[in-house]
Amino acid sequence: MEEDYVEEACFYLTELKISAEEISKEFNLTTDQVQKAAANYKSKIDSGSFTYDEETKSFWAKNLRESSGDEKITLVDEKGRYYHGWKSEIEKMNTEQLVELLVVNKQYSDRHPLSEFSKTQPTIGYDPLIPLRNIRRTVAIIGEILEKRDSLEPA
Repeated sequence: MEEDYVEEACFYLTELKISAEEISKEFNLTTDQVQKAAANYKSKIDSGSFTYDEETKSFWAKNLRESSGDEKITLVDEKGRYYHGWKSEIEKMNTEQLVELLVVNKQYSDRHPLSEFSKTQPTIGYDPLIPLRNIRRTVAIIGEILEKRDSLEPA
């Protein structure tokens, strides 16, 4: 059973154009093992034992991102609608875009009616303030990125 998961991961990550070397580092396999696992899974799809699934492909892509240190973040737009992004994506934004994102998310989190409650540690169990806490976390991440950029720019 475990072998099927490794084969599945290798196959879908290969489909995502991730190199066998990178996959081998993630799974502590040799490149030959990665290539063989991907080929085995492909043959299982071709034979009808398994079906090709875009959601599974997305799952492995997300899994690789998170295990590589990228962080999924929660954001809010000008209309107060929540959406998700990745830390690596906001790091690529120019400073002006980042400041705009920071302002929108900080204003939302500061003006939210439950804002004061989201600044404390969550209680154990169900926490209805998770989205707001995640936005506060995103504001902190954006602030860190901007501070790092500011310290790297010549004075």
